[in-house]
Amino acid sequence: MKLRDVLKAEHILVPLSAGTVKEATERLAERLVASGAVADPQRLNAVIRHTWPEDMVSVGQHAFLPHFRTEAVRGLVTALGISPTPIRWEKDPHRTARVVIFIVAPLRDAALYLQVVGAFARTLSSPDHVLALLAARAPEQVLALPAFDAVELPSQLTVRDVMTPHAITVGPDRTLGDVARLMVERDIRAMPVVDEGGSLIGMVTHRELLRYLIPDFVQRTKSGEFRAPTRSQLQRGSTDPRLIPVKEAMGRSVLCLAEDQTLADVANLMSSKDVDRFPVVREGVVVGFLTRADLVRRLIAP
Repeated sequence: MKLRDVLKAEHILVPLSAGTVKEATERLAERLVASGAVADPQRLNAVIRHTWPEDMVSVGQHAFLPHFRTEAVRGLVTALGISPTPIRWEKDPHRTARVVIFIVAPLRDAALYLQVVGAFARTLSSPDHVLALLAARAPEQVLALPAFDAVELPSQLTVRDVMTPHAITVGPDRTLGDVARLMVERDIRAMPVVDEGGSLIGMVTHRELLRYLIPDFVQRTKSGEFRAPTRSQLQRGSTDPRLIPVKEAMGRSVLCLAEDQTLADVANLMSSKDVDRFPVVREGVVVGFLTRADLVRRLIAP
């Protein structure tokens, strides 16, 4: 499948009249509804009104790619608009672009959906491709652009293709205070806990840190209160939760991925289990890490 295959002339608006990305998205949604590409128009409109895309992609000053997963459509559909004047992004009014590509897919097409978002982002990262697109004056001219015909979507991607190798891990005896500092320094939200051989034994996330550290912080900000130490605190000889070993706080039930699992498997897990970060293991040993944000960033990388 090539990138041109996900575009249809009746879904292309030239010119597109809109001042903001949300307005542009609404205009493109109207075009999809008018063409019969949307099974449940009310549902789609509700998603656009009340749920802004989780990872709205902005390709520099070239294009915006609002994208949604919703059962309002039966299969992946896209709509493309070219505005004669710059369209601004509500979150950052200084960021503007004239091209908006609206991508919608049901949950079962999550893998294809991510591939299409990434393929459009890579294509429009080229100034030459954008200039050619801006020069188009009709839908047929958009479809005739060589750039869309040159990009072929892979049939399958695997975890190995997109994971972050050499995951940052911690040992079970590291303290929560150490882990919290490391997470802040590395700007990460979850860390696999491994034994001396690198085998996964648990995971610590912001959730565990907040569960253990916030109550103590609240306690210390109040005056005149006393909270009796727990048995584990007495055994440690300290009531400071920052000294709790990770093994006492980590989650022990961890969803993992194998390197050869397909992107479709991952996308379905993310949707059905409401999990967006996974250790990648080989024979029980952590060899990488994959998050939904990593997935999107890797797919849109040139």
